[in-house]
Amino acid sequence: MNDINRKLIVTIASVLALMVVVVGVTFSYYVASSNGTNNISGGIRTFDVSLSVSTIKASTNLIPLDDNLVNTAISKNSNKCIDNNSLEVCSLYQITLTNTGASQSLYGYLTTVSSTYTTSNLKYQLFTLSGNTYTAVTDAIVINNTANTDNYMVNNSSNVQFTINTGTSSSPTTSTYYLAIWLSNTNSSQSSDYSKSFVGTIGFDSVNGKTLTSNFITS
Repeated sequence: MNDINRKLIVTIASVLALMVVVVGVTFSYYVASSNGTNNISGGIRTFDVSLSVSTIKASTNLIPLDDNLVNTAISKNSNKCIDNNSLEVCSLYQITLTNTGASQSLYGYLTTVSSTYTTSNLKYQLFTLSGNTYTAVTDAIVINNTANTDNYMVNNSSNVQFTINTGTSSSPTTSTYYLAIWLSNTNSSQSSDYSKSFVGTIGFDSVNGKTLTSNFITS
């Protein structure tokens, strides 16, 4: 890089794909994540952070869920994202950031790669877990349907800043989060959400600037 004063950004991302179909008069949603055990890394100077995404629950028959019940759905000791009628109400992913270098401050986002949704009913939210208690880190965020839109992780309309403490190759520092995706219940007909699909990426940017991004590969 010729200009050593140029601000840097490193984006680390993992693809999540969500496809929606309808069977009969009920909602039937197929949720598929890319190979969640792959690590995707970016390295610029002292930026040595890797990202892994693993699937806890990928629903195949998702029904709409009230936003205020998402925490309840993911907090169950077993059968997470399954309601009392044995119906699937969300999908849940574990996100792990591992740092082997200097402390980093990051902003997180979910980028819309493609979407056929026309409503604002598809949402996501990020949580931490301590013991058996999930705590929301972000608001319930509407996923924008426009391609190449970054849906930043916000709390009370302000971007959430994630701090990853200093680590080394022999003693890495990890931070773990949990991403829930669901179709928000509107208490009205949601036929316009039928047969829709969404593809996106999860990323974390350095707060220092935006000039350089890292590539990623999924399979």
